[in-house]
Amino acid sequence: MHEFAMCEGLVDAVLGEMKKLDSRPRRLTKARVVVGVLRNVVPDYLSSAYEILTKGTAAEGSDLEVIPKGLKIKCKECDWQGEMQKPVFLCDKCGAANVEISGGVDLYLESLEVEEDE
Repeated sequence: MHEFAMCEGLVDAVLGEMKKLDSRPRRLTKARVVVGVLRNVVPDYLSSAYEILTKGTAAEGSDLEVIPKGLKIKCKECDWQGEMQKPVFLCDKCGAANVEISGGVDLYLESLEVEEDE
């Protein structure tokens, strides 16, 4: 379950961003993370790890929204660029196998939703 190890860095990023906010008390309601399809992440496993790792932190009780990001390639033969529906590394335009992966390996914190404590 590599999701747990990935989530440790994610939680560190979330808590780091929370510390950057001004000193008014705030409650994190949701964290959004973008995950490329080539990361082979099971969203439910990532969410479970997030719930475990945020216990006792400023992020406890917040939701994790996992946003999948598709596989993108660029053909080195014809310069076509696009998103692949299946992990077949052939250019959709000319059929060449001489392609470079330009997306789908992403893993980053996209945004946080916070509420001010009253």
